[in-house]
Amino acid sequence: CTMASADTLPHSKEADEDADMFDDATDGPASSIDGGNNNATATETHEKSVQQQLASNPPPPALPTGWFLKPSHINAPDNYYYFNQDTGECCWDLPATASSTSAAALAAEAVSQESLNATAAAAAAAVKSILKRAEPTAAENNASTTQSTADTNTTKVVKSSSTSSTSRKKQKTDDREKHREKHHHSSSSSSPKEVRVLHILKKHKDSRRPASWRNPKITDTKQKAISDLHELLSILSESSSNPKELRATFEELAKTESDCSSAKRGGDLGFFGRKKMQPAFEKASFGLRVGELTREVVDTSSGVHIILRLA
Repeated sequence: CTMASADTLPHSKEADEDADMFDDATDGPASSIDGGNNNATATETHEKSVQQQLASNPPPPALPTGWFLKPSHINAPDNYYYFNQDTGECCWDLPATASSTSAAALAAEAVSQESLNATAAAAAAAVKSILKRAEPTAAENNASTTQSTADTNTTKVVKSSSTSSTSRKKQKTDDREKHREKHHHSSSSSSPKEVRVLHILKKHKDSRRPASWRNPKITDTKQKAISDLHELLSILSESSSNPKELRATFEELAKTESDCSSAKRGGDLGFFGRKKMQPAFEKASFGLRVGELTREVVDTSSGVHIILRLA
């Protein structure tokens, strides 16, 4: 028997579809291989072009750590500057590499350490020098002790001399007072030229100046002032038999009760001659014997008084 040729085989739709599929499958892989070869060739060409460009114009070296390249909008849009985000430093030129920066930092640190060491050494030397000067030698200690003793002795001598001088002055003053008191005492029975008295003054509203250190505005009547002095005379009469006690009591009362500025001295007016005081006061003062106290109140334009003669 003979085989049928392809032309004589029955033709169907399914057969046509298989043939179409077979043709596509056969043509597809061939065209894909051709496309892959073309792409590989293009990639190799591009890589060679990039290598040539890099060789002719190599990229800048890598920036040190912390540095960034930023566009500048001040001068021109295409300008760039370098910025360090750690230190805030800016520059137009390429910053030093990390290795040179580290070397510079190490060098600066070494210089700083050397400076610190030199400073510490200088300070230690200065302290030693100060301590050496502060430590006195035995001779200096002895000299200082001797000088201190001499100064102390000199101070004692000066104080002693000053005390002696003060004592001599006081003695001379007391002698003069005693001489004057003796002179006035011897002439008390006749007519002395000067007398020394203590007094207590009581002012009243009719006084020529009704004010005092005790009261800036005195409103007491004259009778009230006289009554107050009578009470003081009653107190003083209890000490009349003892002249020292009488004087001490009078001075204490004068310091608190007298309206005269002499109150701060215990009422002491010192020595005065005739025609120095108001007539009534002068008459009463010169009429007393030494150590005698007025028995009645003395009336003047200043106020009313009680008087104790001392000399």
